[in-house]
Amino acid sequence: MTRILKSRWIHDCGEGAVIWHLAFTPSGTLVGQKRFAEDRQALFFTIDPLSGSVYVAGWVAVDPVQGAVIGEGWFAGIETVHQQLVYIHSWQDASPEHRGIWAFDPVKGEVRWSRPEFVFSANTPGGLLVYRIVFFAGLPERRYALLDPLRGTLVEGGDIAAEEALLLQRGAETEEQRQGVLLPEMDPQSGGGREWMLLEGICVEGLHRTDRDGGWQSSLRIVENGTLLYEDAMESGSSKPLWNNFLVRGGDLYYIRNKRELVCVPLR
Repeated sequence: MTRILKSRWIHDCGEGAVIWHLAFTPSGTLVGQKRFAEDRQALFFTIDPLSGSVYVAGWVAVDPVQGAVIGEGWFAGIETVHQQLVYIHSWQDASPEHRGIWAFDPVKGEVRWSRPEFVFSANTPGGLLVYRIVFFAGLPERRYALLDPLRGTLVEGGDIAAEEALLLQRGAETEEQRQGVLLPEMDPQSGGGREWMLLEGICVEGLHRTDRDGGWQSSLRIVENGTLLYEDAMESGSSKPLWNNFLVRGGDLYYIRNKRELVCVPLR
């Protein structure tokens, strides 16, 4: 008998939403950022991956000390994760450089601590490697330190030399490793038309083709031993192919459909 896969849940982020970023805490919570370009608003949503229950549907990042919206409600993003917390950053004015670090509890929907004076550098076993800019002889330089990820306090030991900070950066896990996320690879023979990943005999494919009008059609297929188990359209009529539009974590597939919907499909 042919096995057919079905979605476990679908989360719709609303009219005009674009799902921008997804992350998973080590404790198991799914955290996403959705952006509304017309309103220049970036909101965070959090979900229980097993049930699809929503903890927070649209949270605005606010600094609890300053009482101000982080990044004017638009210039904010997800930096990293630790245990049950997610760390949010803003951006420096007219610069791609990040600014500040705020620890967000995704289940309660609140900021645990804030350090707007620091910039995140790496998530290390000894703490969050951060830096601040100081001026010496009129020239800017970075002063590194470690923060306790749960409390936001400085780890004892004072400033960290730039050479040691570089070693800590090089030894840090990638976010994919930390979060247990698997991302697709591009098929080098496809010219950008096929992404795929193979998981214990199950092949997940992202297929990208142009239509007669020049728009891109991006679809997703799950195949096992040559048998199609699941198929869906991720988007049609797009101006570009939707690369990196799906991932796998803990045996579950997550993909974005029509920019605004997040779909979870258990692979087993």
